[in-house]
Amino acid sequence: MQKIIKWMKKNIGLTIILSLTLILLIILTVILIKLLAGGSSNTYGNRLEGIEEVKISNETYEGVKTELSETELVEESTIRLQGKIVYTTIVLNSDVTVDKAKELASNTLDNYSEAELSFYDFSFFLKWKGEEEDKVLTGNKHHSLSEIAWVKS
Repeated sequence: MQKIIKWMKKNIGLTIILSLTLILLIILTVILIKLLAGGSSNTYGNRLEGIEEVKISNETYEGVKTELSETELVEESTIRLQGKIVYTTIVLNSDVTVDKAKELASNTLDNYSEAELSFYDFSFFLKWKGEEEDKVLTGNKHHSLSEIAWVKS
């Protein structure tokens, strides 16, 4: 032990640098452990709080699909829920106008309750069947808004 102390006194500059490096490594190790081990295992964090109280039933989804299939303008439709977003894809005949397609999508919102409309976000993808180039119209309704915002993509 005497030899180490003697060496440290002889090489004071190197001793300070090694001590600071050791302290820095300890601090970085603690930070990395906190960041990596302290993370949440839930992908959505707390954004899905209350989803159990405002659950959308399968009957509601089937009602939307039935309503769309009864019109002769729609080839097929799919609905899926991911987190708090209800994704609705509607494949339309090639002769359907954009305004009529928007109206069809807006009418599907009538199948959802006020609680569902004020909790979930809705995303619509309108595709036209039979066109050479893919024509897709995208619309989104935020839970705090009353209308769908449309974007041509």
